[in-house]
Amino acid sequence: MIIDVHSHNFPDPIAGRAMAGMIRACSGFLTSVGDGTLTNHLDHMEHDGVDKAVLCQIATKPTQFEILFRTACAIRDGALGARAQRMIVPFPSVHPKDPELFAHLDQIAEAGFRGVKFHPYYQDFLLDDPSVWPMFEKIADLGLVVECHCGYDIGYPDRSDACGPKEIAVLLRHVKHLTFIAAHLGGCAGFAPHATDPLLDLGCYIDTSALARNWYRDEEMRLLRSWPTDRILFATDFPWTMYSEAIRWVREVRDPRDWEAVFSGNARRLLGI
Repeated sequence: MIIDVHSHNFPDPIAGRAMAGMIRACSGFLTSVGDGTLTNHLDHMEHDGVDKAVLCQIATKPTQFEILFRTACAIRDGALGARAQRMIVPFPSVHPKDPELFAHLDQIAEAGFRGVKFHPYYQDFLLDDPSVWPMFEKIADLGLVVECHCGYDIGYPDRSDACGPKEIAVLLRHVKHLTFIAAHLGGCAGFAPHATDPLLDLGCYIDTSALARNWYRDEEMRLLRSWPTDRILFATDFPWTMYSEAIRWVREVRDPRDWEAVFSGNARRLLGI
C-alpha cells in the first residue's frame, strides 16, 4: 500500500487558473506534471499504484473555510465520485485570523477529518509567533494532525522566517502534544546542513516531498537516508512531482525493510486507516 500525505488538486472551474498562477509565482522554475484537477490526480495515482493521498487544502483567507470544508465533505461523502471517496483523504484548512477559528476546528474534528493543512507564507503567519500557539493547542487537544509547509518556498524567494527548522522547534517546545508533519523533509531547503536535527527530540515527523532536489541534494539525501523510520512519511506535493519518480527516489535511498512504514504504515497510524 502507498499513501501520499501531501498532495493538491483544485475544483475544475479554477484548476487551470490556480495552476497558472502558481507557475507564474515560481518564475518558471517549476512545471506541473498534472493539470490540477481531481480527475487527473486520481488518474496519476491509479497509473502509479498509489492507494490514497491526503488532499492538502489551504485557506488563504478566513472567508475560504466554508467552500473548502464543503469540498472536503463532498469527497468524503462520495458526491465527487467513488474513486475520490476511496482514494482521497481531505485535510481541510483554517486561516489563523478566522474570527470563528476554534468553532471551525471543532467542525473539522466533528466531521471526522483527521488533520488540517497550513502554509505560513500563503497564510501570512509565523510558527514561532505566540499568538498562533492557542490555535495549535486546540488542534492538538482535538487529536488532529498538522501537515505544514516548511522551509524555503520558491514562490517567496525573499522569505525564510516563517516556517524553517528553528520556528518549528519553537512551536513544538511550546505545544508538546502536537502531531506535526514538517513537509519537504523538515523544511531543510534554504538552511544549513543539520538545521533540522533538533526536531528529532521534539517528536516531529517529516514528509519526503522535495521539489528541487538538486539545490539541496546532499542534505535531502542525508535526511531521507537517516531520519528514523517511524517518523518519516511518503509525500509528493503532486502535481509538482511524478508519483513514479517520488516512489523510485524513496526506494533507492531507504532500506527495503523500511518501505512498508514509510510508504503507508506511519500514515495509516496517524490517519486511522
